[in-house]
Amino acid sequence: MRRHLLLAISLTTALLVPAGPAGAAPAADTTPPELKSIELSRSAVTVSGLQTVMIDVRVRLTDETGVEPTSDGVGGSFPYVALDATPNNFAELELTEGTPQDGTWTGQVAVTSAWQGTVRVKHVAAYDKAWNLLDVDPDTVIDPVAVQVTSSHRPGIDMTFPEPATRGKPIVMTVRVWDTDTGRPWANAPLVIGNDNGCVESGFRVNGRTGSTGTFRRTVPANQAGALHCAWVPGTSRTSGGGLDNRTIIAIDAAHLRYTRYKVSAKPARTAAPAGSSVDVTGSVSPLNKGKVIRLQRYSGGAWKNVNTGRVRASGRYTVVATPAGKASYSYRVYAPGDGYAVGGSSKAFTVRGT
Repeated sequence: MRRHLLLAISLTTALLVPAGPAGAAPAADTTPPELKSIELSRSAVTVSGLQTVMIDVRVRLTDETGVEPTSDGVGGSFPYVALDATPNNFAELELTEGTPQDGTWTGQVAVTSAWQGTVRVKHVAAYDKAWNLLDVDPDTVIDPVAVQVTSSHRPGIDMTFPEPATRGKPIVMTVRVWDTDTGRPWANAPLVIGNDNGCVESGFRVNGRTGSTGTFRRTVPANQAGALHCAWVPGTSRTSGGGLDNRTIIAIDAAHLRYTRYKVSAKPARTAAPAGSSVDVTGSVSPLNKGKVIRLQRYSGGAWKNVNTGRVRASGRYTVVATPAGKASYSYRVYAPGDGYAVGGSSKAFTVRGT
C-alpha cells in the first residue's frame, strides 16, 4: 500500500513540474552569417592583352539558421565576394561543400590586363534564412587575402560621335581601340556594341571588330540615337550565362549622345595691367551647371594651356583670375570642358597686356 501511494505522489509531482527548455519556443535568429575563411586558387597572375585568367574563390561561412542564396532583384546575387579592382571584381558564390549552416561557397573571378598590382578581397556579403545580412570587409575579421597581378598591353577604348548631334537624325558611332603600352592601333580587336538595355542586360556576344586602323564604325538609326550607347573589349566570360556578374570586360566606354554645346562668354576687367597683378575675368556659361569647373587658358607654344580655374555659380556666372606674367600681350580664353550635359565649349579669345 505504501509503495502505491508513493508512486501516485511521484506521478502527481511530475505533472505539476513546469516544462523545461525542451518545450520552450526557439529564440529568433538575429545574428548574420559569420565569415570563417577565404582562399584564392592563385596568389599571383601574369596576364597580357586580351588574355583572361580565372581564379577560384573559396569562402567558408557559418550561420545558425543557414546561409540563404538570394537576389537583390536588380541583378545582384548573394552570397558574393568583391575585390578592389575594376572591372570584373565580383564573384557570385554557390554552396559546394558542407551545409548552409557550415559550408564552403565557391565562385570565380576573371583577371584581365585591366588589373595591376596587389588586388585584395575587400568585401563579403551574405544573407541567412532569417534575412540577417553579413556585409563586411574581410580584413576586419580574418587575415588579408590578395592576389598579385602583373599585367601589360591593356587595350584602351574610346567611343565618339559627331556632337552636338541633331535630334531625330541618325549618327555615326566611331570606336577606337589601342594598345595602352605602345599607343599603337589595335587591329581585329573583338567588340561588344550595345544600345539602351543592350548595355546592361543579356546578349554579351562579340558583334564587331576593329579594322586595320584600330577603328570600328556603325550608323545608329535615329530612333536609337537618344539612348545609352556602349562599347567594350571583352575577355572570357566566367559562365555561359548573360548576367551582369558573368560578363568579362577588359576596357569599356559608355555615354549618352549630347545635343548641345556649352556657350561661354568672357570679359576681362582690364585689358592692360602691371605684370604679375591679378585681373578678374567674368562671364557666363550655358546651359546652367552649378559648380561646374571652368578653365582659364593661355595660348603659348602653339597650344591653349590651362593657367587657372573657377566654378560656375547658381546664376550661371563665374569669375576667374588672369595674371599677365611679364611686359607682353597674352591671349586668353575660358573653356568649359564637355561632360554628360553638353559638349565642351570656349569663349572668344581676348588679350591682356602686361605693363
